[in-house]
This record gives sequence, structure tokens and C-alpha cells, in this order.
Amino acid sequence: MITIGIPVYNQGEYLMDSIESALDQTVKCEVIVVDDGSTDKSLEIAQHYPVKVIHQVNKGLPSARNTIIMNATGEYILFLDADDVLLENCVEEILKVIKATNADIIAPSFKQFGTTSQEVILAPNPTIQDFKTANRIGYFSAVRTSLLKEIGGYSPRMYWGYEDFHIWFGLLSRGAKLVTIPIPLVLYRTKEKSMMTDALAHHDELIAQIVKDYPNVFS
Repeated sequence: MITIGIPVYNQGEYLMDSIESALDQTVKCEVIVVDDGSTDKSLEIAQHYPVKVIHQVNKGLPSARNTIIMNATGEYILFLDADDVLLENCVEEILKVIKATNADIIAPSFKQFGTTSQEVILAPNPTIQDFKTANRIGYFSAVRTSLLKEIGGYSPRMYWGYEDFHIWFGLLSRGAKLVTIPIPLVLYRTKEKSMMTDALAHHDELIAQIVKDYPNVFS
């Protein structure tokens, strides 16, 4: 029912932990790894595991996630970056919420590790109005695959980051139902330099793009 999609670009030192956390779920899932033109050993590492591996030239994170969307067979896709880790009961808990609510987006709370150690408990079921002031959920949310395809996946215009923030507006503005889980089910790695560093450097232009793409929301 759930596909775990792992895009990777030069994260070989962390990739094993990410893939193994997907394979170690208490509920068996399809696991897809998309290597986005890595120049390290990421592709070689992925090929050692019983997962579907797709290699493409480097196009950026939105493109890698879109490749996962087009190849997933699960009703939902749970995205996992190559340096983060799922707790073993993550999918099991998400499936419980799907069964109880039939939600389109299921967002688990998480715990940071690495340079910081903080538990982040999400607010109950934020609305699109809440997102207008800040992102309210993690990228590692399970999303109904058919809805991701309907909106055309992730925007390539969000090359520098905030691609998940952008897509929430696309989904919620079309009536997608969002439910949060107040239990940490994901370990989110924090580092001195990460993709978030690049995103923050381009913050103003990325927010401007979101506002431009969803004028009805921000009018």
C-alpha cells in the first residue's frame, strides 16, 4: 500500500542507514531509490539492497522525487531523504491513520539528530491558512500517489529547496485531507551544511515563487 521513495545525490555515507530503515519496517513496503547522478558510491551502495534502483543524470531533488512518483506502485508514497531514518513502526502507524481517516496526507512528528537533538511534535491537522505563515509538516509525509500525479508532482522551479512547502499548497488547495501524527516516527538529521542551507540562501525567491504559483491562496 505504501512505497518508500529515497532520492539520493552524493549521500553514500548515510544511504545504508536510510535504506535499511525502510527495509526494516514492521510492514513490508516497496522501496525505490533514485540516484540523481551521484559522483560518489551512492548508486553502488543502493544496488546491494533488494530495492528498485533507478539512475538518472543530475536534475535536482524535485526531478528525483517525480521519478519516484512515476515508478511507484503503492497507493501512497512516503518520501525519505538519503540522510534520514524511519523508525521501524513508522509505516505501521501511518497505515493505522489511513484506515481510520482515509486522509490524503499523513504527516508524522519527528526527532532531530546530528548537530541538534530536538523532538518536534506537529500541531493537530493544520489548514492551508496555517501554511501561509510557515511550513507545518515534514517532507517525510505519506501522500496519496494519485493526487501527486494529478498536480504534476514537484515543481522544477523549486530547484533550491522548499519543494515540499510548495507542493502542500498544490494539494491542500485542491481539497486534500491532511492528518498529523503526534508521535515521532522519523529521525531527521541536522548538519552544519545541508540542502536547507541552500534553501535559506534563496528564501525570498522561493517564497515569491510559491506566492506566484498559488495566487488564489495568497490573494
